[in-house]
Amino acid sequence: MKKPYPLLPVIIAIAATAILISSCKNKKAPPKENRNELVENVSLGKTPASFLFLSDIHLETYSDTTVPNHDTGMDLWYRFLSKAESLLSAPDAPQFIIYTGDLPGHYGKYYLQPNSPDRIHHDRNIDTILTGLRNLATKYNKALFYLPGNNDGLAGDYYSFTDENGNTPFYLVPDSSNPYPALNINRSGNKAPCIVSNPRPDLGYYAAKPVEGLRLLALNTVMYNHGFKMANGSDPDSARHEQMKWLEAQLADATAKKEKVYIAMHIPPGLDAFGTSQKSKTVLMWQGQKWQNKFLRLTSDPAYQQTIAGILYGHTHMDELRLLYDSSGQQVTEVAISCPGVTTEFGHNSGFKTVQYDPSSKELVDFTTYYTKLGVPWGNDQYRFSQVFNAAGGSTIYQCLKTMSISNVVANMDSIFTVKKGPASYDIQPGIKVLWSQ
Repeated sequence: MKKPYPLLPVIIAIAATAILISSCKNKKAPPKENRNELVENVSLGKTPASFLFLSDIHLETYSDTTVPNHDTGMDLWYRFLSKAESLLSAPDAPQFIIYTGDLPGHYGKYYLQPNSPDRIHHDRNIDTILTGLRNLATKYNKALFYLPGNNDGLAGDYYSFTDENGNTPFYLVPDSSNPYPALNINRSGNKAPCIVSNPRPDLGYYAAKPVEGLRLLALNTVMYNHGFKMANGSDPDSARHEQMKWLEAQLADATAKKEKVYIAMHIPPGLDAFGTSQKSKTVLMWQGQKWQNKFLRLTSDPAYQQTIAGILYGHTHMDELRLLYDSSGQQVTEVAISCPGVTTEFGHNSGFKTVQYDPSSKELVDFTTYYTKLGVPWGNDQYRFSQVFNAAGGSTIYQCLKTMSISNVVANMDSIFTVKKGPASYDIQPGIKVLWSQ
């Protein structure tokens, strides 16, 4: 494949991150409070490491050309692969890859009958992407960590990860020597990259170690959405509860072992700004406030404040972020960062990210979004968090955003929300603050 300008993105990334570190590290942090104690003591200055952050490709293999506001056609899929290859082949390439779900095109929220034309097309789309991602990751010997999206269930949109026959999407791409959900890892022992815990392969959540000192908790948050259905018709609440207890146990274990944690998911907690705007009512991403409160209790727990170093999600297709609050609704305890979709279904530009992190603390210090317009080659259009948000307020993404006014967060986010396609056509503010119910 053609590899356009492989060194340019890396040179720009190193230079811009050096500016970010220089501008932030000498600023005095706010009074110590939970996670601030960690951020105050982060020793930045080393060249940041990075990982490739992908989500929501939504491929339609029967479409040769991508149509605006529709799912990804084969032309855009090939352009994406070429662009991703140019980054992975660079001298300072991302160390690993995280894919936060949604592989195939959309087929509506209904059951896909086995052997029906829609099920066959759906499976072909999943097969094509999982095979393409495996080839990409294996060519450059990068660990790739996949987690479930709402469109990925074989039975259809918002169906469980395991279908009526007990199959997960991975049965479409069998490889006993290098199986999903985590590719190119050590299959024995605990040397990174490796799996740490995989208690329910049928539900798709697990813990892995991408690099030494860092634990990735890959969740299945499709289970917490209103529309989720178990393929066998059972009540999903027991599975929801089981995963939340597992999450708490993983945080406790990582804390005891002095590991840092990234929590990755497809559907984030909080409000759906698009749905709220279109339906003129509050639309929660998760099933009521009960599960959101349980999650926020964990992310605001002082015992885990020095453990959680980042939260990542997909699903919205936009380039957005969310501020997670404590029970008072006054203090930001964590920041969640999205990856925009490769699909252009919601009227945005196609995009994906590299995320830069401090190799010692594992705290997220910057991200770069690579984007393109339809109908042209995927060139070098990109922007950085540190440029858009002026790196204000601290030495990490969390610290910069924690001290920024909500009005400034909204204004800055709106400038990139549609991946540089222009301001959003609706109010994005409801989707930024993730609050407890009282």
